[in-house]
Amino acid sequence: MRRILYAFAPLAVVAACAGSGSAPTGVAQQPAAQVVTMTADLKYSPAAVTVDAGQTVEFRNVSNFAQNVSTEADTPAELQVALMPAGAVPFNSGEIAPNESFRQTFSVPGTYRYFSEANVSEGMIGTVIVNP
Repeated sequence: MRRILYAFAPLAVVAACAGSGSAPTGVAQQPAAQVVTMTADLKYSPAAVTVDAGQTVEFRNVSNFAQNVSTEADTPAELQVALMPAGAVPFNSGEIAPNESFRQTFSVPGTYRYFSEANVSEGMIGTVIVNP
């Protein structure tokens, strides 16, 4: 039984870190080119950032409640604000707990407009401009 527990322990660590946007302990993580905070007043701060293709943006939830960041438009309100360059793959952080973060690497140059699924109608919208 001990072998089974030890065999699955590394998988549990990787699974626990996959949703949080953080790397398992001991795994080097490249610093984010930009950091965007998700605030309690339903804003992304700063509202717009610029990075080069291949760089990462870290989204930090500094509020007291779960938030998210997404380019996956499903509702009419989301469809009105969603924007991505041709060839880019949509992303969705899922729920980001307070004091947690999500990292997204942007490979395709162009303009990305992202939003909070729960707060898009309140104007929780941000932009990442990716230079070639």
